[in-house]
Amino acid sequence: MKTIYIIASDSGTYFSKFLKIITREKYVHISIALDDKFKKVYSFGRKQKFMLPAGFINEDLEMICQLFKKTDLQIYELKITKKQFYTINKILKDKYIKNALKYRYNIKGLPMINFNLSYKRDYHYVCSQFCGKLLNDSGIINFNKNYSLIKPRDILNIKGLNLIYEGKATDFLKQL
Repeated sequence: MKTIYIIASDSGTYFSKFLKIITREKYVHISIALDDKFKKVYSFGRKQKFMLPAGFINEDLEMICQLFKKTDLQIYELKITKKQFYTINKILKDKYIKNALKYRYNIKGLPMINFNLSYKRDYHYVCSQFCGKLLNDSGIINFNKNYSLIKPRDILNIKGLNLIYEGKATDFLKQL
């Protein structure tokens, strides 16, 4: 068995506050980490301090803590098979990392999720759409719905998730 990590976060930015009001969820950003040092953390979000441009990113938790000092996290571990781990790595490398510059944040599709309206755009995702599609395409979980409708809560409701940390991102990084 191998372990991957699902990270739910709240950076406290105006955008995350806006999303929290609309979704009525505590955590509105989802990432996937493939290592226990949290160096390979992938999602869709801002590429710099400002909200745009946004797209496929390898998140740097240390930089996030510097920019957004009050970031709250929930970190879950999920046990998967070696084959699933190989597949998720291969998809990340061959599809997303290799073509990173093609990918953009699905700003037009974001409101559609809240109304349960499927809205797919090539090379465009929000964080939960990306994580859900990656988990589905890797054979880890079948959400039984179109990836464009996957919300953070869908990912946090995956059977087998084990909460291993909840608190400030800065405190978590001190433990690594």
